[in-house]
Amino acid sequence: MRIGIANATEVDALWPKLAVRFQEAIDACGDDLALGDLWQLCRSGNAFLVCAVSGDEPVMGAVLQFQRWSKGPVLRCLIIGGEQMAAWLPDWIAAVRGMMREGGATRFVFDGRDGWSEVLRRSLEHARKLRTTYEVEI
Repeated sequence: MRIGIANATEVDALWPKLAVRFQEAIDACGDDLALGDLWQLCRSGNAFLVCAVSGDEPVMGAVLQFQRWSKGPVLRCLIIGGEQMAAWLPDWIAAVRGMMREGGATRFVFDGRDGWSEVLRRSLEHARKLRTTYEVEI
């Protein structure tokens, strides 16, 4: 299993293989970012496509972006999708920590469904919930 940041040409090659997973996450958990917007962020260099690859096939992809928050820089996960989580999660966490060090971020943040709380409890010792997002249709 390899974890890496895709360059611009790799984004184009990997995106069709990851887009279905990303769209499933968008459909299930919120639509504040569209699939095309995420692709453009990666293609323009304003966000990173980080993938776990097994053989020649991506089994996980995440779009990560450095952002300035009031308490300092963060590395924010805009979307994540994949399969075989047990195979890639430890290496992915190590890769994220490396990106954070290199980019000067001291915090990693992401929005996610409630099921992530269990993953975080097992994998990241200092995770805390910042907020909950509600949607009300009128």
